Amino acid sequence: MRSAFYAVLPALFATAAMAAELPKGDCLTPAAGHDLTACDFTGRDLSGLDLSGAHLDNVRFTDARLNGTRLNKITAKWANFHGAQLKGAQLADADLFHAIFDKADLSGAQLQRANLFGANLIATRAPKADFSGAFLKDLLIPEADLSGAILRDCNALRAVLTDSILIGADLSGSNFTGADGESADFSSAVLHGTRLGGASLRAAIFRDADLTDADFSHATITQGDFTDAKNLPQTVTDLLIGPHIGVFTR
Repeated sequence: MRSAFYAVLPALFATAAMAAELPKGDCLTPAAGHDLTACDFTGRDLSGLDLSGAHLDNVRFTDARLNGTRLNKITAKWANFHGAQLKGAQLADADLFHAIFDKADLSGAQLQRANLFGANLIATRAPKADFSGAFLKDLLIPEADLSGAILRDCNALRAVLTDSILIGADLSGSNFTGADGESADFSSAVLHGTRLGGASLRAAIFRDADLTDADFSHATITQGDFTDAKNLPQTVTDLLIGPHIGVFTR
C-alpha cells in the first residue's frame, strides 16, 4: 500500500506544478490550456468547445453536455461527470484518475491512452468508444454498455465488468488479470492474446467470440457460455469438460 502511494506522488506533484503554470480560466467562457479548478459546470452545455490541456481536477460536470468537446490531455483527477453527455468527446491522453462517469454517455468517445486508474463508470454508455492503450487498472465499470468498443492493449488489472455488455468489442492484447466479469456478455468479441488469468467469469457469455491465444489460466468460468466460440484455448476446454460445467459447441 505504501509503495503504491509513493508511486502516485510524482504525478500529483507534476499536476500541481502544471496547474500553477496555467493562466486562471474564466468559468463563463472556459478555454483550452487554462486552470479551471474553481469552476462548477453542472448542467452546462459545453458541446463542441476546445478545453484541451485544461486543469480540471475535482471539477463538477454533473449532467453537463460535452458532446464533441475536445478534452485531450486534460487533467481531471476526481472530476465528476455523473450523467454527463460526452458523445464523440475527445479525451485522448487525459488524466482521469478516480474520475466519476456513472450513468454518463461516452458513445463514440475517444479515450486513447487515457489514465482511468480507479475511475467509476457504473451503468455508463460507451458503445464504440475507443480506449486503446488506456490505463484501466481497478476500473469500476459494471452494468455498462461497451458494445463495439475498442479496448486494445489496455492495462485493466482487477477491472470490474460485472453484467456489462461487450458484444463485438475488441479486447486484443489487453491485461484483464484478476478482473471480475461475472455475467458479462462478450458475444462476438475479439480477445486475441487477452490475459484473463485468475479472472472471475461466472456465467459470462462468449458466444461466437474469437479467443485466439487468450489466457484463461486459473480463471473461474462456471456456467460460462462458449457456444460457437472460435479458437478455444485448451485451458478453457479442460475446465468446461471438468467439474466447472459450462456450455460450448464446435
